[in-house]
Amino acid sequence: MEKQWTINYIPEGGRLTGHLVVRDDEVTFKALYDSSFKTVAKKVGIAVGALGASGGALTYVRDNGAEAEIVIPSASISHAVEAKKGMMKRVVVILNDGTDYTFEYGLLGVKKLVAAVNDVAAAA
Repeated sequence: MEKQWTINYIPEGGRLTGHLVVRDDEVTFKALYDSSFKTVAKKVGIAVGALGASGGALTYVRDNGAEAEIVIPSASISHAVEAKKGMMKRVVVILNDGTDYTFEYGLLGVKKLVAAVNDVAAAA
């Protein structure tokens, strides 16, 4: 199974737009650009790398100069829940250690994304 969404990742104080891919063994997020306008696409890897160092829950962060990739192994995922902030629909991925990662899908429904992440977590 591989499913992909174009979505915003919401780290503290920022917003990264990219692709969230749910696979049988992992969930990955490829940041294409910083949509909060705080940095340019070339610097996204630095911002995400700092997040990985502070959160300590990410397996690895790879930066090739144009995009950054965050990989979360399915064994690390406890579950995902649906959340809202105003009218914006969000998916919160909660890891086994209590760390959470928030992805915002705008006004679009997130039930299929939540179900996909929970299926991967349950199979791990």
